[in-house]
Parts: sequence; structure tokens; C-alpha cells
Amino acid sequence: MLDIKFIRENPEIIKKAVKDKQLSGTVDIDELLKIDSEIREIELKLNDLRQKRNDLNDKIKTVKDASERDVLIKENSVLKPQVQELEAKLSELAPIFDEKMLWVPNIPASDVPYGEGEDDNVEIAAWIPGIGYLDADKIGKGSVSKAHMPQKLKYAPAEYEALDHLTLGERLDIIDVKQSAKVSGSRFCYISGGLAVLQYALLDLVIKKIISEKYAPIVPPVLLKEDALYGTSHFPQGKDQVYKVENKYLESKEELFLVGSSEPSMFAYYMDKTLDLNKMPYKKFAYTPCFRTEVGSWGKDVKGIKRVHQFDKLELNVVCKEDQEESIFEELYKIDEWIYQQLELPYRIWKKCTADLGYYASAKQVDMEIWLPSQKNYIEVSSVTNTKQFQARRLNIRYKDENGASKYASTLNATGIPIGRMLIAIVENYQNEKGEIIVPEVLRKYTGFDLISNV
Repeated sequence: MLDIKFIRENPEIIKKAVKDKQLSGTVDIDELLKIDSEIREIELKLNDLRQKRNDLNDKIKTVKDASERDVLIKENSVLKPQVQELEAKLSELAPIFDEKMLWVPNIPASDVPYGEGEDDNVEIAAWIPGIGYLDADKIGKGSVSKAHMPQKLKYAPAEYEALDHLTLGERLDIIDVKQSAKVSGSRFCYISGGLAVLQYALLDLVIKKIISEKYAPIVPPVLLKEDALYGTSHFPQGKDQVYKVENKYLESKEELFLVGSSEPSMFAYYMDKTLDLNKMPYKKFAYTPCFRTEVGSWGKDVKGIKRVHQFDKLELNVVCKEDQEESIFEELYKIDEWIYQQLELPYRIWKKCTADLGYYASAKQVDMEIWLPSQKNYIEVSSVTNTKQFQARRLNIRYKDENGASKYASTLNATGIPIGRMLIAIVENYQNEKGEIIVPEVLRKYTGFDLISNV
């Protein structure tokens, strides 16, 4: 969240952020400030009344004259209901204020392009195996790079029409959504055989790279209390995307939620802590199952394993100082680029515009997308996000600077690899005319084979 003092002093900046992020109607900044003013006025009156009561109590203890004591006691008794009335009003306003503060978004960074939707996102790089980065005139606002993406598969003749991942997966008996529908319902899947081996090979490759970049592994819980989800701004906006579990068998009887990302769990690891300045940045990664309801996406991308309720994901999270944000942001998407280039997958990076920045905490975000030959379009595989101090303020993550002053940390995160979508990209780009999947060369030392086929 933002500092209320900053909001008071800069209401027009906050209003602009709400407008630019296309969030009009979610929070009224003038109303928030009106409630804030009422609360501060009540608190001033309360402090004054409480001080008067304390002073009177002190006098009552020392005064010897009975009649004078009676006067003081009567005066004190008059103040008590006034205090109670103000306390009741404060108790009424505080939760309203807190709720409205949850809907105040982070401010877009100065280098985020203004835009009203996805079409206003800006491509900042596109890369093709054997060619490298596209020239500046072949990328830009929207999807300029599409026209320059490979029209021919590496392992199939030019006339061959690329098949989608589900068709290939079912033919090779490595993806099964029909049986999973019987077992779990729609939007689940079985991944088996050579593709399952490929998944673990991909993890081996990526984990070695991430560890070499000084990211420490952590195995976090995937069931969380709502504090962690509010703290990272996954609540309240995305609450309908999260599964709530039955709590009658839980010791505390508190509600728990299945994560759609390990990000809340990893950042909550630092909740209410003061970090060591000399150890910053704190860099961690986690590989976990994730769960999403996908409310609002019915009929969209339902074919295959792109948009499912359960999926595995490796994510990177960093807690750092403000002056480390930019270098960490670049480091995160360079790691993603390294992965795609090692796998020789054509991809693009685009900077998200103000209206497409994702969740409320986001101040700056780039998305990484890989080219899918069957669709002649991209599939999003990763996001890199800088939330500045927004999440740390909610989670109370601090450090002490060189002068001993307490400061909120900055938090950044990156998807790393969403397993299902990465498998889609590999399957489609590495198919041949026989409907087989060639294993990317960089993964063969991990798989022990170089071809997924029915033979």
C-alpha cells in the first residue's frame, strides 16, 4: 500500500494513477481523504479528552478536600461518555478506511508507457534463433514483431502446417485431458511419458542457472492465511481467482487459501522482519504447485493445458533496497531470456502500459512471450514486476539504512518458468512432420533421449 501521508500530500497523483490504471470506480480518493480527516480529528479529540481524564485522576488521588474531590469526580464522569462516543465512532470509521486503502493502487513508474489496454503495450525486444534480436524498426507498440516471427518450423518442411500442442500430445500419449476430466473435471491434465521427463529436465537446466545467479531455494507452504494475500495485493482484487479450503479440520479454524503463485508465501517469509542491510538483496526461488479458479475466463484458451486449475511454476522473488531495483529488474528478465535462448525458442519482451500493469501492487512490469507456430501468435510465459515498497509496506518488511533509519524494502518478482506453458512452447516449436517432438539439444543430457515419438 501507499503511505497515507503521501496520499494526503499528493491526491492528484493518486487520482491519476487510478485513472491511468483504468481503475476508476474502485476507490474514491476524495472520500478516502475525507474519512482520513475525520479519523484524525477524532483522534485529536480523544487524545485531548484522555489527557484531561488522566490529569483529573491524578488530582483526585492527591486532593484532600472531600467536596473538591466530588467536583473532580463529577467532572471526570462527564468526560467518560464523551470518550466512549468518540471511540465508537473511531471503531466504525477505521475498518472503512482500511478497506478503501486496500483499493488504492501503486503508482506507475515514470518509464511506464501510458495506455488504455493491451494494444498500447510496447515491444522492447524480440529474438529469433539463428537471427538474434530484431532491429528496432521491427518492434514497437502493439504486436509489430508478429510479421517477422518464423513461419517455418525448424524440424519440418515449409509446406507442413504446425499442429497445436494438444493434438500432438494426444497422438503421442503424453497429454491426457480426457481422463483428467473424468478424475477431476475440466481444466486439469495428465502429463506423462517423455513429456514428463522433459519437464524435469527443464527444471534441472533452470535451477542450475538460478543457483549460479545466487538465488537460494526455498520450499514454502502453498496454503496461506489471507494476511499474506492481502499483503502482496493478491487480495482483494483477485480473491475470486483463489480457492478457499474447508477449515473445520484446521487447528486454528482460520480460513486458508490455495496459492495461485508462490509469491505471497515467499514475501510473507519476511513479514514483520527487519532485514540485515549487509545481506541485501535477498534472492530466493521456489518451485510449487499453483491453483486458480480461472473465473472470468470461461471459453477462453480452454483447449489443452494453457489455462488450467492446477499447474506447476518456478518463481523468483527479491527483497532489496530502492537503489537496487533497476539492476534486479533487468537481472530477472535476463534470466528468462537466457532460458528461452538456451531452448532456442523465438520470443518477445514487451513493456506493459499503465492500463495493463496487472495487479494493484505493480509499478512496472514486462511480459515475456514465446511464439506458437500453430496459432501464429504468442503465449505469455513470464512476467517481471517491480512493486517498489508497496508490498513491503503492507507486509511490514523493513531494513535499517547506513544511518540506522528504518526503511521499507522493495520487492520484485518474476515468473521464471510456468511449466505447462513452457511445455506447450517446446512441443509446438520442436515438432516434425511425423508428429514427433525433437528434444531441445540443451535438455538432452538431462532426458537421456532426443526424440519423443510413438515408436
